[in-house]
Amino acid sequence: MDVTARLASFSAGLSYSKLPLDVREQPRMFLLDTISVALGACDFFKRNNDRLLQNYLAAVGSPGPATVLGYGLKTSPTLAAFANSTLAETLDYQDSQMDVLTHNGTPIIPAVIAMAERVSAPWRDIATAIIAGYEVHTRLLRTIQPRHWYAGFQGLGTFGTCGAATAAGRLLGLDARHMKGALTVAGVIMPVSNSDNVFKAYTMKACIPAQAASCGILAAYLAQAGYEGVPLEGDPPEYNAPLQTLVDGAPNLELAIEGLGEEWHCRRVCYKPYPIGHLIIGPVEIILDILKERSIDPAEIEKIDVITYKHAVVRTGKYSSPESTYIDAHFSIPFCVAVALIDRQLTPRQLWKDRVRDPKVHELASRVMLTEDPEMSAAYPKKWPVQLMLQLRNGEKISRRLDEVKWSPERLPTWMELVEKFRMLADPLIGGTRAARAVNLIASFKQSDTLKPLLSLLVVEPLRRRSRSKGKNIKPKGRSKAAPRSAIRSASVGGKR
Repeated sequence: MDVTARLASFSAGLSYSKLPLDVREQPRMFLLDTISVALGACDFFKRNNDRLLQNYLAAVGSPGPATVLGYGLKTSPTLAAFANSTLAETLDYQDSQMDVLTHNGTPIIPAVIAMAERVSAPWRDIATAIIAGYEVHTRLLRTIQPRHWYAGFQGLGTFGTCGAATAAGRLLGLDARHMKGALTVAGVIMPVSNSDNVFKAYTMKACIPAQAASCGILAAYLAQAGYEGVPLEGDPPEYNAPLQTLVDGAPNLELAIEGLGEEWHCRRVCYKPYPIGHLIIGPVEIILDILKERSIDPAEIEKIDVITYKHAVVRTGKYSSPESTYIDAHFSIPFCVAVALIDRQLTPRQLWKDRVRDPKVHELASRVMLTEDPEMSAAYPKKWPVQLMLQLRNGEKISRRLDEVKWSPERLPTWMELVEKFRMLADPLIGGTRAARAVNLIASFKQSDTLKPLLSLLVVEPLRRRSRSKGKNIKPKGRSKAAPRSAIRSASVGGKR
């Protein structure tokens, strides 16, 4: 079964005008959300004096046509995609495709932004490239998930490279033959991303999709030059290729092409209302809903019981400490439940150093008890069930259960809810006026519009780059000029106003 060739032909032949209307409008949501979390991460880094990404860019950056969001640096498409993907992944606030346990946006949208700016692509090509990348990424993972994940790999890093290569290849205008080349090259150079970097809180966690975004662009350019590799499903008789070697057992290749062109997996992409792992959304939502109805003093709480599915307990049931990093914190159900109870919210502010180090938060977190429910485990990932019970010292018990958490595929956010998220994350960095203009530009993109006016709104100040010859700090050339004020109108997504 020539899966790689079929997906390449589908991607190269995709037509914007023939996409279902709701599918055609999805890229606005994906773009808005990815940009918002990237800007939020840039602000988060500044407030926490985290200079890892900034130091890296200053060391290796060179002038180019592609914008690094938040910073004033314009550099090569591969480096810009790497940086923007790192930003989009940092807060774990990104879009997700939980049917296959991946994040589409973090490897694909940064690659699209960089390449679209490089080739001055119109919106119709940008939107089509995004859909092609999301579909290919998801369909490839359908053949091997969740076993790929159980084996310790991170699909957004491995096959996210193929999604990014597909999207970049679309913007380069690759035909079916060269698109197949892009996918096969991606299979050669994809990073072997692993889960310990995520759940053990290493700082490289945010760079997993970043390497995929960068390698995806490289794969598209190599294919354009004529390079090709083995199909992702392998060649007989060994079949030594990623879909075979990065999973325990044979892949179900039929799932990659099932309903191709008729079934759109981007319709199942969901979002995050809080900067935490998906496995934690349910408990936090319940806590915040309870607090809307009544005020609870944390000192009144005897304990908090959280009953949920195995993955949530095993992956995010750990306790964090005042010495933990924000990565530990936003992957900890006890911490997230405790800080949400105390602060009555869960935003990036709850991940600032002073909150993560607050012993009062951790003392309350020690009263959070987790238990697996086998029936809930069987329901996951189609459903994300959780039951939470607050037991107060006076003997009162407050219990709630959720099976479909906020902003999951069955409870997707509206356009305005994502706009509110964007404003909350973007306003502190770029200001309310520019954030409002950015939202309206995305909402009102016409088919021929480019990203240039939008991207000029999304930077703050130039990032100083270190001269390799004299060791001096210099300003990179090629800064975007401010975009002229354009007509701003309210626009709808998916036909809703």
